[in-house]
Amino acid sequence: MNKNIDIKNLKVAKRYANALSQSAMDNIDEIANDMALIREAIFENEDFINFFSHPIISLKDKKNTLFETLEGKINEKTLNFLNTLLDEGRFNIFKTIYESFKEDVDNIKNKQRVYVTSAIALSDSEKEKLKNKLSEKLQKDIILNFEENKEILGGLLIKFGDKVIDLTLKAKFNNLRKNI
Repeated sequence: MNKNIDIKNLKVAKRYANALSQSAMDNIDEIANDMALIREAIFENEDFINFFSHPIISLKDKKNTLFETLEGKINEKTLNFLNTLLDEGRFNIFKTIYESFKEDVDNIKNKQRVYVTSAIALSDSEKEKLKNKLSEKLQKDIILNFEENKEILGGLLIKFGDKVIDLTLKAKFNNLRKNI
C-alpha cells in the first residue's frame, strides 16, 4: 500500500481526483505535471504543510498565499481545483487525491503502475522480461517500480491496483508451516 494514501479519506479523494481528471481531459498532461509539481513543492515542505493545516490562519490568507505562489506557474484549472480544496476543507488530503489522480491519468493513458519487491536486485534483462510479461497479461503499458527487501528471502512480490501476487519464498514457507 502506498504510504501517501489516507485510507479513511480514499473514497472522498477518488471523487475529487475523478472530477479533476474528467475536467482536464483536453490538457491532462499539463494538469498532471502541475499536480506533481504541487506535491513536491508544497507537500514535501514542512513549513507549507504547517501553514495550510494551521487552524488559526484564515482561509483568505491561505488562498492568497496559494495564489501568489502559483499564479502563472500552473494551469488555471489546477489553481481553481486547489482553491476548491481549500474552500471545502480538503486540502489536507491532497496527497491521497494526487495518488488517485495519478491512477486516473494512468487509466486514461492505458498504463499500469506495478510495484515489484525482490530479495536481490534484478538484472536489466529480468526487469525487461517481467515488464513484457505483465504488459502482455494486463494489456497495458507497464510502469515498473522496484524495491529490494531481504525479508522475503527470494522470489517476487508483485502489486498493482488492488491485486497482490505473492511469489516469495517467505510466503511459501509460511504456507508450508500452516499445512504441517
